[in-house]
Formats: sequence, C-alpha cells, structure tokens
Amino acid sequence: MIVSTTLTASNADIIGDALASVAGQVDRCLVIDTGARDDTLEVARRVAGDKLLVREFAWRSDFAAARNFALEAAQQAGASWAVTVDTDERLLFDAGFDLRAALAATKANVLLVDDEAGYYGKERIVRLPAAVRWVGPTHEALSGQREAETETLAGVRFRELPKDEATLRRKFERDVAILRKHTRQHAKEPRWHYYLGASHHDLGQYAAAIDAFRACAALGGWAEEGAWACYRAADCCCALQRWTEAIEFCARGLAIRPATAELAWLAGFAAYKARRYEDAIAWSNMAVVNGLYDGAGAGFARKSFRNLTALYEGPYDVLRWTFKALGNAEAAAEAARECEAAKRAREAAQRG
Repeated sequence: MIVSTTLTASNADIIGDALASVAGQVDRCLVIDTGARDDTLEVARRVAGDKLLVREFAWRSDFAAARNFALEAAQQAGASWAVTVDTDERLLFDAGFDLRAALAATKANVLLVDDEAGYYGKERIVRLPAAVRWVGPTHEALSGQREAETETLAGVRFRELPKDEATLRRKFERDVAILRKHTRQHAKEPRWHYYLGASHHDLGQYAAAIDAFRACAALGGWAEEGAWACYRAADCCCALQRWTEAIEFCARGLAIRPATAELAWLAGFAAYKARRYEDAIAWSNMAVVNGLYDGAGAGFARKSFRNLTALYEGPYDVLRWTFKALGNAEAAAEAARECEAAKRAREAAQRG
C-alpha cells in the first residue's frame, strides 16, 4: 500500500491541490492535523474522499517530530511506502507514470524527487517500516540511510508554491532563531550550520551567513554539502564585493569536491570582477570541463545543490566579458555564441 502524508494546520486554501496532485497515485491520503482552525479537513475530505485518513498531532515547533509521527501513522495504516507532499507542494507526474510500478522496481529505501526546474531534490518517498528517521526542528532531513539505499526517482517532480515577501521574511527569521539554538546544541553537525547560513543569506545578513557556511565546510561532513557551503559563502562574498575572499572560498570548496563546476564558474566571475582576467579564463575553462554542456558533469553523481546556469552557459558568459575587457573581439564573439548554445541546451534539459 502507498500512503501520502501531509502535515497541515489551517491550510484550507492550498491543501486541496496538494492532495489532488498525488491522490491518483496512492491508496490512502494521510493528513496530520497539527491544529487546523478552518475547514482544512473538510477540503481534504472533498478531494481525497474515501482515501482520506486523519490523525492529530499536537504541534511543538519541531518538523522532524511531526514527520516521524506521520511515518509511524502510515505504517500503522498498513503502508509499505510513505510519500511526503506538503500543503504548499504539488507532485508532477509524467504522462503514463505509474508510481506503484516504479516503487516495485526499486531497491532503494529512500527516494528523492527533484524540483520542477531541476535545481535540487528532496527526500520525499520512504519505504516502510522505516529504517530512517527525520531529524531537525526545521530544514529537517532523514538520518540513517546509506548512499546505496537512496536514489532520485525519475518521472516525477515537485512544484513549490511561491510565498510573498512578508511570509518569507517571517519564515527566515523563525529559522534563524531556531537554528542559532540548534547549532549551539549540535555544534559538530554541519547541516544545521549550512541552513543557518542559508537563512541569514535570505535575510541579506551576508557576514553572518559567511560565518555559518564556513563552520559547515570546516566540519568535514557530506562532501557535496561542504562544497556547496563554500559556494554559498563565496556568493555572499560577491554580494559584499569581497572578490578575493570569494575566490578563496571557491578553491576551498573544490578541494572538498572537485566535480562542483559551479565553484569554478563563480571563481571565474569573481576573478573577472577583480580584473584578474587570466585567472577568470582559467577558472571558466575549468567550469566548462566539469559542466553539463560540453563537459563531463553528467558523469558525477549529484544528490542536490546545483546551479544549472553555472553548469551550462555561465562559464561562457564570464569568458565573453573577460575577452571583451581584454580587447579580443573574436574570442568574445565565439564565447557569446557558445553561451547562447549552452543556454538553449539548458532550457531543453529543463523541459525534459
């Protein structure tokens, strides 16, 4: 049995479309009521019909606790797979896609689903009984899975509803407050430093974000995350026009995970801004070699954390402006042509 799980409070305006996006692919729709005070459950019942299951969970500002409760409730309902779909998410299945057949064919215990644009993936499908548990009060993640037991599910993506500026700011401020406390309590766990940095970044607090990203990278955890923490730190340095420091962060990230072509691209951009044109060319060529347009990027496994523009046309854009600054019109024109071709390739890849 396949059961979708959805945490909800007062979300009558959006829960219907969330459940409708998955109801046709699952046997039951499990809704975890964390304190709805509107007609959320009535909307869920209209959409899911006889497939609806409702369980109550007293909210205590801990997303991992609520998600673990959902896994346990799904198992108690007889599920062999739990599919997470939040109220602000929509699952998008390819035409003719059969989730039951896909799950029967996989040996993985945890499946990631990519976002609609292909920039990152989320852990969204878990085999039951679960050998993993959610951890973290916010930006929660599954703990306990092994690399070989996790894969990305092809044929389905998710779309996340946009939030208005005021809602986003409240979320980021909430996450900073939660994660400051959590990083003090779990100082040696890199994930929480990363997301503290991400929340500071989203509030425009770049110096604080750099400190948090630096702490994440220094802890020597998951290589992909550590390298991307360096990328995010470098991006913050660029926002502050600290070009040399940005390049240093990129080099540090490449030492952690050399296949991260985005780091070489960003180093090239920072070098161009610093008028270190020879370095900008060298970094950009490195990005091309490990990118997805005319490089070996497809040969490097990537779970999450990607910038598709940097993996396709970004290096050529840096080369175009660098050659223009050097007065090499012919090389600039060639880089511009490659940039447009790479952009078309990215757009085609995103369309699937």
